[in-house]
Amino acid sequence: MSAARSMKRLFVGVFISTFVGCASVEHEVTYDLAPHERGVRTLLQASPENEARGVWISSGYFDQQKNKAVAEIEETLDRFAGIGINNLFCFSAMPDQHRMDWDFLDVLLKQAHTRGMKVHPCFCPGHLYPKWREQIIEQHPQWLVKNIKEKPPSLNLALPDVRKFIVGKVREALRYDIDGIHLDAIRFQTGQGFSYDEATCRAFKERYGRGPLELRWHNCGSVMWCEWMRWNASHVTALVRGIKDVIEKSGRDILLSAAVFPDNESAKLLVGQDWRKWAQEGLVDILCPMLYTKNHEVFETYTRRAVETAGGQCLIYPGIAIVTSHAENTPEGLVEQVRISRRVGAHGLVFFGAGKLKGEFIDKLKAEVFTCVSERKRT
Repeated sequence: MSAARSMKRLFVGVFISTFVGCASVEHEVTYDLAPHERGVRTLLQASPENEARGVWISSGYFDQQKNKAVAEIEETLDRFAGIGINNLFCFSAMPDQHRMDWDFLDVLLKQAHTRGMKVHPCFCPGHLYPKWREQIIEQHPQWLVKNIKEKPPSLNLALPDVRKFIVGKVREALRYDIDGIHLDAIRFQTGQGFSYDEATCRAFKERYGRGPLELRWHNCGSVMWCEWMRWNASHVTALVRGIKDVIEKSGRDILLSAAVFPDNESAKLLVGQDWRKWAQEGLVDILCPMLYTKNHEVFETYTRRAVETAGGQCLIYPGIAIVTSHAENTPEGLVEQVRISRRVGAHGLVFFGAGKLKGEFIDKLKAEVFTCVSERKRT
């Protein structure tokens, strides 16, 4: 293990201790650090005083004009600071991910850092941002997934050139004073979203003797079909490994996090997202399973399972819905899921999304579970 990786893994273990905020006495739990057998200092249990509190946010929430956007960013971050939000996982933050004619990420970083908040620009590897789409469809149409079912165009993560392209985009983000890189849609599309283009099918056939389209059964009753699904998952893992490598080579303490589907075993087979393996290999520092439900029993089951699946190799920040396509939560529901996350040993939490984290949601969180937030001194 390199010196940079050793320092990075140590940093993950103590990462939460920098966070600010407290909760009522009834929710206090112990905080401990213990050495892991692989030399990793693993956070076993976080206390409400030190937990990571995040929110998914996007440049699309703000005005296209810089002056108006800055005022909106200031108001939004001040609102978040009131409940101890200390991590911003930001979509469409990079210049080639949005249509603004000014540097949104630079502005967000300055505003967030003065409030003690960490910023993690988000990359969605399978997604075609408008500027990426123009470049790729014109210059590299062979990089697109060729589905057996009609689906929106997306990048084929099984291709080495595609993975190299995405790693290069992440490398561009390292020019900024960022605190982390966040991955979302780090997978293939649902519903048989793997690619059946000539190059991908040929690569699989060279290894296994038959191409995926030559298989009689396209379901898990076929052992070779199961291998096809696992083979695709190995390429997604290779991409995560490549992103981790470029971060480590930068020599900076930049965390790598990923928003993932709730259940590892299902995600591995259906969309090629084997996040258990990412944790086991030490490829990610934080996993954010997207547990968007109003059913608290289900939420607890999957949060507990995520903590167990990570096995102490990385931090778990459950994704809690405010309003999503999966569930529309209530202020009381948010509070209960925060309590559940703490009870089962998660190390933090992330709300989806920023546009709805206001009003009665803020008031209820502050009154019930984020009852004391230390004043932040701006620098």
